[in-house]
Parts: sequence; structure tokens; C-alpha cells
Amino acid sequence: MTYAGAGPAAVHPGGSFRFSLGITAVAGPPVTVESIRQPSAALHLTASPNPPFTVKTGSTRTAVITIHVDDCEKAPRNAGLPFLDVTLRNARAKQDQSFILGDRYARDLSRAVADYCERPPRLS
Repeated sequence: MTYAGAGPAAVHPGGSFRFSLGITAVAGPPVTVESIRQPSAALHLTASPNPPFTVKTGSTRTAVITIHVDDCEKAPRNAGLPFLDVTLRNARAKQDQSFILGDRYARDLSRAVADYCERPPRLS
């Protein structure tokens, strides 16, 4: 799993951010992504395509995750090594793995959360 960058119009109204991931099945049988999660209780994640989805051997599938801030008080403002927990399955095994997506993802996520949570409140 690799970080492909912030999605188009990465910061959306309501505290949602889109990020693109590349998921590659290098060898062996096709891999089914059963779930993609993130560990912060202050953030909620959805993925498109919605798991489960399959990645064919030798190919890369793009997934877009949308992260929504549920609680700015507890949301990580400076995530040093944010990771995603992913459940993968193939014909032989099922595994839960954690993926650290690198400095670019950490910066983009931290910036998006800070931009959303530190903006002035909207007047009704």
C-alpha cells in the first residue's frame, strides 16, 4: 500500500479530507481488501471502493479514503507516523496489517486536520 496524494479538492466542507492510495498485489493469488481503518477515535474513515474489493496479482488498484473529523479536541494535529490498519485476505490466509504511509501522508493529514479544526467558527 502506498500513498498517492491528496484527492481532488482534498478538504471538503464539514471536515472531510480525501486521500488516494495505491494497493498492489505483487505476487501470489489475488488479494481481497476486507477493511481499511485508522486508529483515532476522533476521526472516521470510509473508502471508495467500499471494501471488500479485490486486487489482481500484478496490478495496482486505486482506493480513495475519506477521513472525517468527529472531534477536533481529540484529533491528531501533528501525526508523526500515522498508519492505517488493513485486513487482507487471499486463498491461503487472512491478515491484519498496519501500513505507515510516510512523511507526505503525515504532513497532508496533519495539515488538513489543523486547517479544519483551527479555522474560525462559521456564523449562522
